[in-house]
Amino acid sequence: MTRIRVGFICGKDTDFVEHPGKGPQYSKIGNSKFLADMPDRYRVDPASHEYLVDCEAGTQGQAHCDVALAWYIQKHYPDISVDIITPDELCLQRLHSNDLNFTLGYNAVNISVENNDSGPRKREAFEKAKNIFPTWEAEDFILIKSKYMKACMKAGVPMAPTIFAPKGKRSPAQLLKEIKARGWRHFVMKQSESGFCLGFLKLSVEDCEKSPKILNDYFKDYAHCPEFIVQEAIEGFTRNWETRCFWFNGKFLYAIANMAAVSTKDQKEHIVTGKDIPKEFLENAKRIGAQAIKNLPDLKLPNGKSVKNILVRTDIGCSDSQLYDCNTNWDPNKKTFFLNEIEPSSTTYFVRWLKFDCIPMYAKLYAAKAREIYKKMKAAKKGKATKKAAKTTMKTKGNTSMKAMKSSRKVMKASMKKSTKVKK
Repeated sequence: MTRIRVGFICGKDTDFVEHPGKGPQYSKIGNSKFLADMPDRYRVDPASHEYLVDCEAGTQGQAHCDVALAWYIQKHYPDISVDIITPDELCLQRLHSNDLNFTLGYNAVNISVENNDSGPRKREAFEKAKNIFPTWEAEDFILIKSKYMKACMKAGVPMAPTIFAPKGKRSPAQLLKEIKARGWRHFVMKQSESGFCLGFLKLSVEDCEKSPKILNDYFKDYAHCPEFIVQEAIEGFTRNWETRCFWFNGKFLYAIANMAAVSTKDQKEHIVTGKDIPKEFLENAKRIGAQAIKNLPDLKLPNGKSVKNILVRTDIGCSDSQLYDCNTNWDPNKKTFFLNEIEPSSTTYFVRWLKFDCIPMYAKLYAAKAREIYKKMKAAKKGKATKKAAKTTMKTKGNTSMKAMKSSRKVMKASMKKSTKVKK
């Protein structure tokens, strides 16, 4: 039996499946016994958020869903040899030592946030590896938000009024001028290649006019950011459910919905799943999410063949308030659902919040995807070898034919000379 060597790039520290920890317990929906023999080096210290291999002896840690998923595949799929790759181990050589690699819990956003000396090595691995999925083309299409946002806008996917401010083509004064021209009163600042709400800021036009220092400081503090995503603030966003849909191979898997703490009676964030998600929110989230992911590129193999995307998450918001954008006509008396963001495969899975155990489901999907990719990659190599062999055969036949023709010509010349002599 051929074993496919598959690397899983891990690094999660907020999506645990082992306790202690706050919130729902994975043990209520799934059986974590398969993790009993997983090496402790893949567990994370909940205090320092470091892998135990980098902690003092005796430190207790938790397995998070990325390493748990990889280990489950190792235990249940004999045709796949699993290589768990932690952030410190990530490099181009390591990725090329595997048949293929999946990004599960660590990507270029983490590299940007860490901003340390290991960044260039890790970035090179993501950008240059030809056997990583999602491919860098697909990953970058999501991380540089304007790429997927512009594609979705062109396709008619509803989105909040937006201004893009790329590095090298922006200034505080120019941005404020554009915002005022659009008629906005309040707006939010976001960033490409960022996560964990870093760089998120809600501002008012009035405050920025009174104190230019607000925007000046933001531009200075985040001068390195490739682009700012500036959007009109939607007041209804926080008081309605934001519904996050999970997709694999372009097919819907499940959804979770959360409501911000500022909008709940107990001042705590609420998360619901399954049938607890209001039907109106779930149906609209699935509808808009399905429209959005159609604009994402397929994953191209080095040989030009392609496969459908692996895990993608679409976050859908809801507006029920007045917008002031001069180019937008959403009815403030009705709910308008819109695409807030698209997240790649390293996103949070919300494993413990679900009503079912998603680890076996993801294991089955990733195992099948590994086989599909491996088969297409091998078929292409076999095809190239066959073409090369055919070309060599044709060349050999051609050379043989040429030699035969030359030999025949010599025989004919000799015969003609002999005939001439006889006549004489």
